[in-house]
Amino acid sequence: MTELLYEQLTIPSASLGRENPLPDLKGKPDAHAAIETDETISAEESRYMGWARVSGILPYTVQDGYDREKKPREWNAVILRNDYIEATFMPQLGGRLWSLVDRTTGRELLHRNPVFQPCNLALRNAWISGGVEWNCGIIGHTPYTVSPMFAEAIEPEGGAPILRMYQYERVRDLVYRIEAALPNESRQLFVRVRIDNASTRDTAVYWWSNIAVDERPDTRVAVPADRAYRFDYTKKLSKVPVPHYRDMDASRPATLPHAMDFFFDIPQGQRKWIAAVGGDGYGLVQTSTDTLRGRKLFVWGQNAGGKHWQEFLSVKGSSYIEIQAGLASTQLEHLPLEGGGSREWTEAYGPIQIDPALARGDDWPAMTRAIDDALEAALPRLKVEATHAALSEGLPGQRGKLFQNGGGWGSLEQVLRWEDFRANGLRFPSSSMSKQQRYWQDLVFDGALPAHDPLDPPTAYQVGDLWLERLRASVDSGKGDHWFSRYHLGVMRAYRFDDGMAEAEFTRSMELTPNPWAARGLAVLKARAGDLQSAADMTLDALKLAGSTPPKQLAIETLSALNEAGRYGETDKVARSLPRSIASLGRVKALRVKALLELGDAAEAERVLRGRIVLTDVREGEISLSDLWKRLCEVKGVSLEDNPIPASLDFRMRDE
Repeated sequence: MTELLYEQLTIPSASLGRENPLPDLKGKPDAHAAIETDETISAEESRYMGWARVSGILPYTVQDGYDREKKPREWNAVILRNDYIEATFMPQLGGRLWSLVDRTTGRELLHRNPVFQPCNLALRNAWISGGVEWNCGIIGHTPYTVSPMFAEAIEPEGGAPILRMYQYERVRDLVYRIEAALPNESRQLFVRVRIDNASTRDTAVYWWSNIAVDERPDTRVAVPADRAYRFDYTKKLSKVPVPHYRDMDASRPATLPHAMDFFFDIPQGQRKWIAAVGGDGYGLVQTSTDTLRGRKLFVWGQNAGGKHWQEFLSVKGSSYIEIQAGLASTQLEHLPLEGGGSREWTEAYGPIQIDPALARGDDWPAMTRAIDDALEAALPRLKVEATHAALSEGLPGQRGKLFQNGGGWGSLEQVLRWEDFRANGLRFPSSSMSKQQRYWQDLVFDGALPAHDPLDPPTAYQVGDLWLERLRASVDSGKGDHWFSRYHLGVMRAYRFDDGMAEAEFTRSMELTPNPWAARGLAVLKARAGDLQSAADMTLDALKLAGSTPPKQLAIETLSALNEAGRYGETDKVARSLPRSIASLGRVKALRVKALLELGDAAEAERVLRGRIVLTDVREGEISLSDLWKRLCEVKGVSLEDNPIPASLDFRMRDE
């Protein structure tokens, strides 16, 4: 019989820290957001590539307050278990499927990260590796990847328990649910996903299930396809044959030289699946109903930067790949979703076994046929479709015991829109609201945002049209005309790239009450206009207004602005004047090193660089540390060949 159990998992964990109070008005894109296609890709295939891009993560705040000091922490876990499969979910971490164990062999089918270590690989910054991540909304990982989901346990009459996790996605105005089912005698875990447009307005939708599995020397990845869209961080997408392309074999991840993606082009009508097996022919297979059509392989590669990234995300010796499944053919695409519309499908995860000789051999068609046959024998395609139909019919009207709160944004949206917010049967109770939502609730019920201490960092933003209308009316009435309202109006206008009105609102906010947040907003606008000197001046003003203990993010932006303006002496002076807790940050040290090198102080720059800079927030694809080392060699007049980049500074996604 299937059980649903609640447990506490103790994991060495870095602190997630406080979220960044500075709104994301600079809009750092995801690595896949601006890729070009070449002549191998048709106009029809590229129809939605690049469509509906976003310019940042607002209204969400950026999660960049984490550290790298890991201490034991207890996490809530929910386990679905029968005689054959044990699936462990982490509802506090976006509902991630943390572990999937084949109980008949005792073997883990996923890559299970032994630690919780956020790194800068998502649009909200913080991201963790391992397990299965459910990505809904926008390119660049789900905004809830390290945040709680609502979670409830459903006990169908006469059936096995079901775990439902759900959330409101604020950028696309979607509600989505993940419903995990493990029938009593099933050897596969089923996951039904449904995404609903919460409004009558058309929007865009995006989904990828990111499945991490161990990378071993004998790991093979199989997909029923002989073509793929390939990307390797050169900003160019090409369609290539698979598994063999040039001198590479996409089915053997441990041989691929550097980070790259293969988005497999599965023929129409072919059953959709992807598998990773070892040399013994055993491994994980994921399949789904046909709505989830895309399949992908991501590898970090065997170069120094790729290996460093894997260990940076986990522990020394960690090695994994990702096999993924998505709504579109590639991760360059958002798809249209009509007002009030929905998309749904069911996925299945379980063990697979084929002849070891086929798993080790070079006959790709024979290996993929063997997996296709073994999958059909273990889990017929018609059974997946029947399970999807049964779940889709039986689950929508069922409510279970709500045992975890996922935050109050859905509830707040209901307060604003009432019947116009389409929750589609999901509960967003008012008790889920915290201080972050309640001052926006005051705008709805009392007609004004409450007054705010200018030294108290803002913690929550809204950028939707209805919120802009409410706040504009509040200010125009005079009831809510204070610095805090004007600041938020400036953020809303800057988000829309209405920079003239944004500047007027930020300026008025400063006139009413000088505050670091509006000063920083003005600095962003100056930088957008290309006035780097004024941007540096305004950021310095913001830092001074923040007092003796400024947010670390504001200090970092100040140093960056000074460097961009070529004011390297001021960068060094400000960096040395910061509180020790901020001056010791890797990002602050790196910015100071850049300034020192431009000032010609190679000795001090080298001392800081060799003092082991840990760039906690190094960005996917960022090579600033290796560039600093190369610049140091230039300033010193020594060769890079004789002074190779230290491994601790090397995060290059591909070889040069």
